[in-house]
Amino acid sequence: MSHIEMIEFLKEFSFLAPYAATFGVAVAMVQLWRTATQAVTTFEDSTSKEYREITRRIPYKALVGIEMTDAEKNVALNEIYNYMDLCNEQIFLRKAKRVRKNTWNDWQEGMRLNFELPFFQVASNEILNRLPTTFNELRRVKESGYRTDPRKW
Repeated sequence: MSHIEMIEFLKEFSFLAPYAATFGVAVAMVQLWRTATQAVTTFEDSTSKEYREITRRIPYKALVGIEMTDAEKNVALNEIYNYMDLCNEQIFLRKAKRVRKNTWNDWQEGMRLNFELPFFQVASNEILNRLPTTFNELRRVKESGYRTDPRKW
């Protein structure tokens, strides 16, 4: 195809240019959405990793309700405090619209299950009583029966 034939061909189909541009914008938008979704997933996974690191340090006895030594109780109390701090951060992240609703619901269910464990109940009540102006968001979630959405606060 000669140069002139190419120009004539392009003139003949120039009416397609706006559609091609629109298609290109649509493809770019889908790619941006996928990238943003992947970034949120990666971020949520990092918070879940932090949760696993904290719970890994909680003595087994605290998790299953076996009597602990004072040293074990101190370790468990420290890690439950760290867990409560993480819970407060998770609540903030949901409130700030940085995590998805399904992820929030999973986290909230995990909070409910953990805080129902006997030593978690004792430890969290002690921590909340000693720090009456701290963990206000967590208090609110607990008071709701773990059926709230901080994004709507």
